[in-house]
Amino acid sequence: MKKIILILVIAMSSTAFSQAEPLEGPLVHTVLFWLNEPDNASDRADFEKAIKELMATNPQAIKSHLGRPASTEQRDVVDNSYTYLYMMTFANAEDEAAYQIDPTHLKFVESANHLWKKVVVYDSSAID
Repeated sequence: MKKIILILVIAMSSTAFSQAEPLEGPLVHTVLFWLNEPDNASDRADFEKAIKELMATNPQAIKSHLGRPASTEQRDVVDNSYTYLYMMTFANAEDEAAYQIDPTHLKFVESANHLWKKVVVYDSSAID
């Protein structure tokens, strides 16, 4: 019985301490949006509809994520002033450049840019 418990503890420990799996794609494109009226339910719905269409139709992105500020501990280093965060990964810088002029991206910007007052983009390349 002790051997079974020891084996279970070892198996659980190796799973609990495994490293996180890296994102797919060496280029991560992170976009933060501040809506003009972040508490306006209609504006939120319009923004979410437009960006979800982009996520469903854009051919360049490998993976994507859409979120709002999480209810995590408030600390000096945490900025949760944005309304939405959109993150996607690309295979390379060329795909990210193609995304910028892709009709799906241009349609999103055209249909939703009146909803936001500020946009900040962070692009990062993976470290080998």
